[in-house]
Amino acid sequence: MQGIYALTIILAIYAVGDLVSRLTKSKVPAGIAWAFLILAGLWTGILPKETFEASQISGFGMLVVALMITMLGTTIDTPELKRQIKVIAVCLVTVVVSSALIILLDALLIKKEYAYVGAPVYAGGGAVALLLTAALKHNPDMAAVVGFFTILGTAQGLFGQPICAFFLRRYARSFLADRKQVAQWAALSDSTVQTKGLFGKRFMQLPGVMDTIPVNFLKIALISALATFLASLTGGVIHAFVISLIFGWFFTETGFLKRDTMNNVASAGIITFLAATVLFGNYVNVTPQMFLTYLIPIIVVMLTGIAATVLAGFVMSKVLKMPFGLAVALGLTCTFGFPMTMILTNNVIDAMAKTDEEHKALYNVLMPKMLVAGFVTVTIVSVFVGSFVLSVFF
Repeated sequence: MQGIYALTIILAIYAVGDLVSRLTKSKVPAGIAWAFLILAGLWTGILPKETFEASQISGFGMLVVALMITMLGTTIDTPELKRQIKVIAVCLVTVVVSSALIILLDALLIKKEYAYVGAPVYAGGGAVALLLTAALKHNPDMAAVVGFFTILGTAQGLFGQPICAFFLRRYARSFLADRKQVAQWAALSDSTVQTKGLFGKRFMQLPGVMDTIPVNFLKIALISALATFLASLTGGVIHAFVISLIFGWFFTETGFLKRDTMNNVASAGIITFLAATVLFGNYVNVTPQMFLTYLIPIIVVMLTGIAATVLAGFVMSKVLKMPFGLAVALGLTCTFGFPMTMILTNNVIDAMAKTDEEHKALYNVLMPKMLVAGFVTVTIVSVFVGSFVLSVFF
């Protein structure tokens, strides 16, 4: 197959999945639509298996993913993280407890390799799925495992989103009952402006003449290369993606990188496309029989993870004096992450608020917390859990 034909087919799948998500207002996430289109095409023979290899996306895509992880580090808002310290504590505890329980308990109930990869994917599907793909995709003995965590990553939002929405509505109902509290939160400004880095002056900031797209790309590449080199010195104990994420944050705080670099280099669309389609090839070796065998393990992993999140959320709500429903909702952001954290929160606010004052109050109290929670679980904690799983179990 000619490469341009293969690329066009993949672009069509990507575009249709995105449209389905938009038309259904994310009730059918793009990941689910992509999985359905690819598996249906492969199993009926309409989509040739060589499409993904012929497109030549896989190799270059994984290189771009390394850059993307570094760019994700530039989105970390340190002042907002400081303000949401309770949110971070809840997220850390709920994700760690859930991951540990999946590894320890589910390894006795399902195939142990499924439990091992299920833990980091439950902790946050997107970035960690790419990490696991990079480590396991080329091992023929891991084909079933790769298929499992890919499908789990696309399906877990169907479990997490409705339950998270339930707990958010429960909290919102209680919050709106306190009129004094509503008035206080409605009066707060929801704007956050960061003028200084963590280290005060941004001492590594380059002259304005060097603020160009090629130079910014070069800086990202240099930092990603340095992270890869340092990871090699650890013998793989610390994954390059983990170091890239930390370096992305650090070099943003020092001024060397611009905040939210992905949007500043006018490449968000193509990078998101390449990162997403890298995972498309994981479906090639998934057979209908194999898919059916995944259903029970997926249900086991999700029920264990959600039950552990609810339990840990209950404990943390008592320790931190935080409403139970809010604590659980924050923990469950690991099952879908951004942008669904924003979309789902907006949907709940629109459904629960009856006045402009209530709408603004709910927005101010919920949105910063949910965005930070989704970022901490999916972007940060899951990568560390995935790195730990790879170094210990694989």
